[in-house]
Amino acid sequence: SLTIAAPTITVSPSSLPSATVGLNFSQTVSASGGTPSYTFAVTSGALPAGLSLNSTTGAITGAPTAGGTFNFTITATDSSTGTGPYTGSRAYSLTVGAPTIVVSPPNLVIGAVGASYSSTITASGGTAGYSFAVTAGSLPAGVTLSGSGTLSGTPTAGGTFNFTVTATDSSTGTGPYTGSRAYSLTIAAPTITVSPPTLPAATVGVSYSQTVSASGGTSAYSFAVTAGALPAGMTLTSAGVLSGTPTAGGSF
Repeated sequence: SLTIAAPTITVSPSSLPSATVGLNFSQTVSASGGTPSYTFAVTSGALPAGLSLNSTTGAITGAPTAGGTFNFTITATDSSTGTGPYTGSRAYSLTVGAPTIVVSPPNLVIGAVGASYSSTITASGGTAGYSFAVTAGSLPAGVTLSGSGTLSGTPTAGGTFNFTVTATDSSTGTGPYTGSRAYSLTIAAPTITVSPPTLPAATVGVSYSQTVSASGGTSAYSFAVTAGALPAGMTLTSAGVLSGTPTAGGSF
């Protein structure tokens, strides 16, 4: 009467290296003892979200989307027959660390008062998608930041504006995680263009009216004569209306 005892199935390695949220992770669990080949399964606890265990090769792979410490047991089953197959297990504790969230670009393009402005802020690291918010300072008047990272609008104030944009990822577990960048956005002075380029001729004693307009910068506009003088009998309103009945001839 020959008794064949059950083998000791040993699962290796004894511990797993740490992982980081959003970064690819790969570690192979193997087995020894009994009769190869082996199959592997998580028999208690759970892997971090984003990781999976290959039942045939024992490979734990993926990019974790949850941070924290995760406890689970992996069981290897051999290919013995008779009273087999036989199993062996090992309890693991896998730490998934916080990612580094990087906000880009490092600098913003210069804008101008009264000119449409648009720039896209992005993030990397951690788990996509991201939400964005201004967490310090303030944007130029007329410019807003959307939750998706689009900085846009028509600035109505000039100068240099300092603010911080923070991106929040979609990680679970001990997440979500954040990353920030401080920006300095310059809004340049606009070019104000007065039109028309020339005025039609007037005649002494004949009523005259011509409207002067402006573009660029931020409406509304006010108008004034800042050099020289209008012909006698004519005035310029702050709304840009040049009118009256000239009483003096010549070029003014």
